[in-house]
Amino acid sequence: MSSVHRQPPLVSPEQVKGHLRLLRAFHNLRIIVEDCKDRRIPGYAMQMDRHRRWEWFIHLAIDRFERWVQSLQFVPLAKFVTEHMPPLDVWLVWHAYILSPCWYAEDCERLSDLQQLRLINMFVVGSMNVGKLVRQKPTSSRAASWHKQTGTFFDPFEAMEERTNKQMECPRCRTKVYIPFVSDNGTGFAEGRFFASCPLPGCRLKITKENLAVAKFVRDLTETDEGHEHFIAGSLFSSSGKRDALQAKAIRDQLMKSAHFSGSRPSTSDGRLARLDWAKEIKEYVGYSLERLKEAISTALNNRPEALVSRILSAYTDGSPFSVDLVDAVLRQCLFTQKMEELGWIQPAAFRGDGKIEILQRSVMRYHAFLNLIIAHPNSMFVPALDIDLVWHTHQLMASRYGIDCEMYVGRYVDHDVNVAESRLSAAFDETCRAWQTRYQVPYMQCGCAISEETSFQKLMRLVREYMRGQRPHLLTVLHPDHLPATHPSVHNSVMSPQAVGIRTFLRTSHHKQDSPQLPQQTPEGPRKRRPKKIDPACSLPMPSSSNEIPYPEKGKGPVIPSSTTCIHLGTDIR
Repeated sequence: MSSVHRQPPLVSPEQVKGHLRLLRAFHNLRIIVEDCKDRRIPGYAMQMDRHRRWEWFIHLAIDRFERWVQSLQFVPLAKFVTEHMPPLDVWLVWHAYILSPCWYAEDCERLSDLQQLRLINMFVVGSMNVGKLVRQKPTSSRAASWHKQTGTFFDPFEAMEERTNKQMECPRCRTKVYIPFVSDNGTGFAEGRFFASCPLPGCRLKITKENLAVAKFVRDLTETDEGHEHFIAGSLFSSSGKRDALQAKAIRDQLMKSAHFSGSRPSTSDGRLARLDWAKEIKEYVGYSLERLKEAISTALNNRPEALVSRILSAYTDGSPFSVDLVDAVLRQCLFTQKMEELGWIQPAAFRGDGKIEILQRSVMRYHAFLNLIIAHPNSMFVPALDIDLVWHTHQLMASRYGIDCEMYVGRYVDHDVNVAESRLSAAFDETCRAWQTRYQVPYMQCGCAISEETSFQKLMRLVREYMRGQRPHLLTVLHPDHLPATHPSVHNSVMSPQAVGIRTFLRTSHHKQDSPQLPQQTPEGPRKRRPKKIDPACSLPMPSSSNEIPYPEKGKGPVIPSSTTCIHLGTDIR
């Protein structure tokens, strides 16, 4: 038997339950806003339709999140919980940000405003029962600390009255500009036709999201290295999911030396003034046009992979300091939360009694098997089912711990890509179902939805492969009846292979309803007449409790066969 590392499960059922409590809090907050159940919501917001009102609230929450991270200081866990724990609306944004793990990890490394958040990721986030903490009424010291840090009230509904404007800099003259989130003519910052004019008489630039994005890129390019490396957004992770600081540095250097961005010789010896002149020269060169800027970037990086250049360009669409469109990210996670609500999983006491904790235990097991599938097929794109996606989200919320686990067990950062075209997502889910069935000999999806049939050629090649390598082990499992609907595909994401590049759209996968298949029946442990079959390590997982351990193969080695005395198979009943 190969040597193995033994440690607790990557995610425990209790951590998943805590995450579900957090999702319930988010869901309740959304209902309050959409249905105007709090009288402190301003009259102009009450006149909006419910969906527009929720988007407006998200913009306010993002502004509060930005203020919070800019004021953060690293403190021990106990002090963080009592004095620095953010309010629920800020958690809503932070949660969605973390669930774009590659972007989040990169931003925490390259943005000076997120350096303290990076430390909190390492030492605080994974230790908290966030779902429980956010439901607790804040102490007076916590509310006072928040107000001192951010200048706003802790309660987001109390803060609405005073937080009516978004503060930003004019991309040309850097004058501070205060722009209303909502205006009478629909050009407010939280509205679709946003624009504003610089108030400085000698400037009067028409400010748009496009020229704010130009200023953002120029700022990232010309920033000086004060204590840590500065990277262009989207350049830190290679196409294989590996962190590559040398690549990021080379890309920034290549851009700085290109004819489009190198600039003229500085007219002053003052480093700060020279940098400001350089930044202004670049912005004037592209005419504050995002389209011209993207053309210049593409030309400067024409020897780089197209997927890498596209990733960099996708980070520069507005003036937000973050690489992720956080409004879009929050809205996508709302779709997932809605699915959890439809399943009944975020209801109070959803997993009490009748052995229902088994649902989360099996979900954790299926997540481990899903990771093993990714290891076995590094060039494939796999789509998680809802139950697997829930556990995967919970793992990602551990922030830095998630990155360490990915590197240790998968060998690369497993990103959580949520922008995949419908046709690609549908085909990838069909591939996931077939790969799971082949590897584990049990249906991946048990919610009663059909997948595309194999072509004759695919079936022939599958049979040949099975014959050449011998019969794959069977993974017998009977899930709890309330678990079956959660094996439906998750509608908003997939695991992208290092080589795969999806079209940047957000659409649902499509499939057809059919009768639920008859699942294989469990058999008791004990002597068998037939020769026992080997069980793949990803399918032989322990009962998720602190007293048991999961065997993992050493990095770079093949599968190991765990001892049956320390593990139970997925087909074994869990008490």
